[in-house]
Amino acid sequence: MTLPMMQLRPLVLAVALPALLPAAAQNSSVADMLAAASIDSMMRYVEELSGEVPVDVGNGPVTIVSRHKNAAGNPIAADYLQQKLGSWGYMPTVQVFSGGTGENILAVKPGLVHPDRKVIICSHYDAMPGGPVAAPAADDDGSGTAATLEAARVFADMAFDHTVVFAFWDEEELGKLGSIFYAGVAAANDDTIAGAVNMDAIAYDGNGDGLMRIHTRAVANSLAIKDTALLVNGLYGLGANIAINTPGALYSDHASFWAEDYGAILVIEDFDNDPNPQYHTPNDRVQFMDVPYFEQLAKLSFATTAHLAIPLDPGTGVAGERASSGAALRIWPMPTDGPVSVQVDGTFDRDWRIELIDLTGRVVRSLHQGALPAGRPLVQADLRGTPAGHYLVRATNTKGEVVTSPLVLVR
Repeated sequence: MTLPMMQLRPLVLAVALPALLPAAAQNSSVADMLAAASIDSMMRYVEELSGEVPVDVGNGPVTIVSRHKNAAGNPIAADYLQQKLGSWGYMPTVQVFSGGTGENILAVKPGLVHPDRKVIICSHYDAMPGGPVAAPAADDDGSGTAATLEAARVFADMAFDHTVVFAFWDEEELGKLGSIFYAGVAAANDDTIAGAVNMDAIAYDGNGDGLMRIHTRAVANSLAIKDTALLVNGLYGLGANIAINTPGALYSDHASFWAEDYGAILVIEDFDNDPNPQYHTPNDRVQFMDVPYFEQLAKLSFATTAHLAIPLDPGTGVAGERASSGAALRIWPMPTDGPVSVQVDGTFDRDWRIELIDLTGRVVRSLHQGALPAGRPLVQADLRGTPAGHYLVRATNTKGEVVTSPLVLVR
């Protein structure tokens, strides 16, 4: 992360998501993934990347003293990332740029339904400061790099609708060069990127208030990606204390996607008011990291990425939780590009008000009001024109019973 000399002061919103969703709306594979994610593993990766312990990438033990672009540790770190990714069954590739000096490390998990639609979880592995001093860069951005590695590990056995790309950018500290190159190539190829979640410095909480930030802007579906992060924070009980910066800052790799009109967010510690005093110094070391805070921000990023990629699991399905009367909602197709069918299973001898609501509980669109059709209680609606993102369908009958669906993704 490289801060510019001058920054616009963003609008900062502290956000608490209402408890709208029943526990049944969790996706079971995402919940299992979060349980499997290991803070011990992530700390080990940071220790190896920041020179606390040696690594062996094939030529015997070596210590990564600095990951600065011009330091010997930078290509060792690139080899280390590829080694880790390969151990989990991926076939990592190196995207070369800057005349052959830059190396983005990429691993791809193909989607099973829409492999052409990509969701990116990313971080940068290069470091500051330069020169002959050490650049351990444990927080900036060893923390994000370790979290991206752990995401690759725990996503390995999951199945997704969209393709997931695990990206490790080089030369971010020289001006976001690695991510600029990747996003530019993607745009030139007309790639579909459903969203990017960038983690840059996610492990320092000096004042202990637990505050973290999500940077977003009204670019493509970036605001909807932010909403997804707010959703999963409550849905999986992560408990992150989130502030929203909008318009978000441009000092990290998410901004490269905004520049190409792709949706992206930055997940970061409270760099506005509680900056890491070890930032870009030889003292950016593991000992100054807040470990529970690191775990929380990493898991928030994992769950956000997983939901953007749409896990293929019964928990994502079309059936909602049943009301006490036995009524339940069934919705298809999910996700939808517009047309959607909503069926009330079970008890349907009353009038129903069926609405599309956003993740704050605001009614976005009325889908039906009155009695349901006899025989098959089915309502059909067209959601075209609805901003892309995650929503819920809520049905309320004249007795006051409320039935809420699982997530509905509008593309």
